[in-house]
Amino acid sequence: MLLGGHVRNSDDIVFLKENGFDFGEVILKDCDARLYWSRLDVSRLVGPDFRLIAHGPREGDPTSLKNLWQNYHPALKATIDTTALINANFLTVHLWMDPRYVSGPQMIEKKRAFKDLCLYAMGKGITLSLENLSETASDLAYALDDILNSSITLDIGHGQLLTQLNTSFGIIAQLSGKIQHVHIHDNSGGNGVKDDLHLPIGDGIIDFDAVLKALLDSGYNKTFTLELKRHELLVSRQRLVNIVERVRTLRSDMALADVRFD
Repeated sequence: MLLGGHVRNSDDIVFLKENGFDFGEVILKDCDARLYWSRLDVSRLVGPDFRLIAHGPREGDPTSLKNLWQNYHPALKATIDTTALINANFLTVHLWMDPRYVSGPQMIEKKRAFKDLCLYAMGKGITLSLENLSETASDLAYALDDILNSSITLDIGHGQLLTQLNTSFGIIAQLSGKIQHVHIHDNSGGNGVKDDLHLPIGDGIIDFDAVLKALLDSGYNKTFTLELKRHELLVSRQRLVNIVERVRTLRSDMALADVRFD
């Protein structure tokens, strides 16, 4: 299990390295951020034991095809280019694919755009990863169906919104093989963007023990980004480590209990 945090500037890399994190997730939120990172010599900052991955910009109006093709699609291509420049090989993107809010024709166009971007990223040696917002596992399965070089960034916090049961469970159950990265933060549930609070782990209502047990049971042992403010990272990291150790101990105890002797 590799742990990381958000990176908005070179100082964030220094902080994460000094505090024993494994990687940083660079936030390429707009043109200014892309320009900043394209001018920075990241090779002198990262070193052999620390790496970078990337996170793309917000989508804008998720129901506007004009926005999709004139703004977001070219912005994501530029983001892929910057991701390559900083020697990162993994990029998480937003592309809302919830049929409760996005029409059939819009979904088709979004999938076409995503397919094109995945192929473009593959040519740069980058895996493109779709982050769940309010989608179910079935929504994500449709979005990724027959698209090469696609994967899922499981956002456990987003999974608690617009639902009674955290949608992470369904995504893990149906699409565990597609999950290549995890975002972790807490909230109190809710029905919109305003409720995506990004609280420290344990400060909201998410049952991390149950979600992480499902994730570990699926065989996941890759990267986790703590999507929190810098001053919240160390405490939440320890809470996460404690939960994972507790879950692993429980799994071991259950395995021992299943042993039968003749």
